[in-house]
Amino acid sequence: MAFVTYKLTINKWSVDSANDPRTEFIMLDTQHSANSAADYCRITVYAPPPPKPSLLEQAGAAVASEVGLGGGESESFSVSVRGNPIKHGDQMTVELTVDDTATTIFTAEVSAIRSSLGQTVITGTTGKQKLAHTRLNQTYSNQSLNQIAKDLAKQASVNAGDIQTGSSYSYFVVHDSKSVLRQLQELAFRDGMDLYCDAENKLVLKKFEKTRADHTFYYAIHVLDLQLWNYEIASEHFRVYGESPSSNQGSETWHWFTKDLSPFTGELGSGQKLLVIQDSAAKTKDAADSLATAKSGALKDGTSQGRLKILGNPLVKLGDAMEIKEAPKSELNGLFKVTSVRHVLSKWQGYLTFVEFTGQGGAQQAAGALGQLAGAVGL
Repeated sequence: MAFVTYKLTINKWSVDSANDPRTEFIMLDTQHSANSAADYCRITVYAPPPPKPSLLEQAGAAVASEVGLGGGESESFSVSVRGNPIKHGDQMTVELTVDDTATTIFTAEVSAIRSSLGQTVITGTTGKQKLAHTRLNQTYSNQSLNQIAKDLAKQASVNAGDIQTGSSYSYFVVHDSKSVLRQLQELAFRDGMDLYCDAENKLVLKKFEKTRADHTFYYAIHVLDLQLWNYEIASEHFRVYGESPSSNQGSETWHWFTKDLSPFTGELGSGQKLLVIQDSAAKTKDAADSLATAKSGALKDGTSQGRLKILGNPLVKLGDAMEIKEAPKSELNGLFKVTSVRHVLSKWQGYLTFVEFTGQGGAQQAAGALGQLAGAVGL
């Protein structure tokens, strides 16, 4: 049986179960998700109220209040754990160790505090919440996705991590009718990228391009529960219209209009299930083709979606490739992309990891590459 320890740090309070017998920890629940703002880190601790002051201490406090000592406006709401105040905006980190393997699984900022007579629940969120709450008006000229995303993240006070170069935009407008998170999601989608915050709370925009598993889980060894949903694909024919003749007239003509869009149209696939997309940001033929490929791949990828419950594994991360082997039903085996990771550690359940995944590896690969891996993909 694996030996699990944890280290939790919030502001000046830190507890390490490996060497602290007085730990107040009761339960840990964290979740990272790709392409949504639903990340959270929830820590439940036992933090009873401190002993009431003696009559002498109460009298001293009353005198100090009368003469103005210790007065003034109260500070922002906080709770006390081991005498250390914890308030909104404090950084919180969670590190888990299983046997000899230690890794940080979550970094966040405190966003909510629930206090009761005995227990205190502290919830933290990632930079995606900041992006969701930020709206800007901004224009960019001749900038790449990487440059635009990093600038938007900086303005929202979010640290940038692994952001791939992506497409170049002759002209791109950010408007406050959409949140910065929505703007970044649309940028990522056009290039078939996933958007998420990593374990260090850094913004990531990157394509899934893995053809080998980062983790292999065997039925009856690691797998506690496994479910797979398969859906009929909604569209097989994709057509993307931009709005600019800059493909054959040069990038300086991005503002021109044209009567005939066919030379600048992106198209993929065939058949009657046609999906037509109009996107003013697709100002070149290459951009329209890229968006058609990304949309096709995303729909194919979403035709298989699954949930996996395993013994706790802190090494499973968003964007990893995982392989399931030796499941009794052949369709449950294969190579999948991790799209959500939830870790639950409690004194009554132990340590469990819940993984959500998709079936063809991601928007870029689902357009063809992983589908030819001789049965590696579980469709």
